[in-house]
Amino acid sequence: MNIELALLADYAGLMADGKLMIAGVFDTLSVPSLPATPPIIYLALRIAGDGGELGRHQLELRFVDPDGQPVVPVLHGEFDLEDPQSEGGTARVQFVMGMAGVAFNKLGPHALDVLLDGRYEMSVPVDVQLVAASGR
Repeated sequence: MNIELALLADYAGLMADGKLMIAGVFDTLSVPSLPATPPIIYLALRIAGDGGELGRHQLELRFVDPDGQPVVPVLHGEFDLEDPQSEGGTARVQFVMGMAGVAFNKLGPHALDVLLDGRYEMSVPVDVQLVAASGR
């Protein structure tokens, strides 16, 4: 299995025809002060596999701060990688998850780590930076 797409956005959704709709992709959050709590953060994720990887799989998401400490509790889920519609096609599954109330208490590089079947696959980075308030 491999992760074809993993990103954070201001909005993401799955349309009725299975297309991903994504707006406001980001890897940096500019905040006026800490703690900072964006209204909602969306994760868009697409996982692909071949015929030998069909079936039920475990998904684990770990959102960590620069010290490796959890920003939110570890998220666990399951998904089924099903036989593709076309002959010789790649099996794919897509997820969109909204996370409300995520509180960032530290500046610097944070990461949303993605694990499949207990194996680390990748990190989606987000750098939390302080932005100076406007003096107007």
